[in-house]
Amino acid sequence: MDSDPNIRHSIIADIEGNILATNHRPEVANYLSPEETEASLKRAATVWKGRNELSPKIGKGLYAIAAFEKITRMTFPLGEDNLIFVSLGSDQVRTDLHGGGQKQIVEHILNILSRDPTLA
Repeated sequence: MDSDPNIRHSIIADIEGNILATNHRPEVANYLSPEETEASLKRAATVWKGRNELSPKIGKGLYAIAAFEKITRMTFPLGEDNLIFVSLGSDQVRTDLHGGGQKQIVEHILNILSRDPTLA
């Protein structure tokens, strides 16, 4: 959350989509109810498991991006059994146009997940 002002919400979930931890920027309202968020995470986790089935042929998934009119959701694997979901505002609803763009945020999160402090 601290890495970019345009990150609205971050969630760590298990591979089944069950929420383990969440962080929400206080001044930003959620678009989805808690039940809708949970259902969305479960669907995304199911899709991620499908990607994992193909990993012997195409390699491990690094991240996935789903872009909507109001938000962009990024999904990253966290180890073998967990996922990190990061929600940021679309271009129309970003709070800080001087914050990182989608590419910079992806690169920054991948650097954090690599656990290489010189890259984060």
